[in-house]
Amino acid sequence: MAQGDRSASRSVDGRLPVRALLFDMDGTLIDTETQTDDAVAVVAARYGVEGLRLPHAETRGRTWTHVAETMRARTGIGASAAELAAAMLEYWSEAVQQAPGIPGAAQAVRAATEAGLQVAVVSSSPRSVIRYFVEKLGVGDCVGDAARIGADSVRRGKPDPEGFLLAARTLGTEPAASLVFEDSQAGLLAARAAGMRSMFITCCAAEIPQNSKLATAAFTNYEVLPAGFWADLAAGTADLAAGKFA
Repeated sequence: MAQGDRSASRSVDGRLPVRALLFDMDGTLIDTETQTDDAVAVVAARYGVEGLRLPHAETRGRTWTHVAETMRARTGIGASAAELAAAMLEYWSEAVQQAPGIPGAAQAVRAATEAGLQVAVVSSSPRSVIRYFVEKLGVGDCVGDAARIGADSVRRGKPDPEGFLLAARTLGTEPAASLVFEDSQAGLLAARAAGMRSMFITCCAAEIPQNSKLATAAFTNYEVLPAGFWADLAAGTADLAAGKFA
């Protein structure tokens, strides 16, 4: 079947078949979310605020600038947002050097590529961090340089849809034919705003019951997805409407 014919067909849920997968990175491909909380606490302590913990909705899936602005607003720390953001990124970048991949993540990206799906990474971390972890996972050949969308690629971070929409344009794919993989409320809201379906990965997530309602389907990690899942997505036969995978 020609590519044009495939794009015009419908998947089992009546929507366009998935042609592109847009993966968040932190907490979705790499287990790096707890280090974000540590970075907030450590940097706040340098300015005399001990034991600071921010709501997950203000840190997960958010840019370091947003986290820094939230920190300033909640604590009265006088340092600039730029100074705080740089300090947190520096601490976090060192802390996550040996962070493990999410179970099955590298295999999932490769299997999706081999099934004919296009792949992008859309993260609130800078592009340099995306580059490091994509190579660390061993999937650099699956994610083109232009398809590595970081905080420094956009003007507005998640929950704004700008990053996901940019990724779809970069891959030449319609938003309705894109499937987002996310672990944060901000990311799931961005996917919704972009008009994209989403898969909520829960192994590193917070507020799971509430955030599950924002996603098309939820799953624990890539190892629990059914055999042939990526090929079924490419063929338009994967049933995401079931809502939850083990």
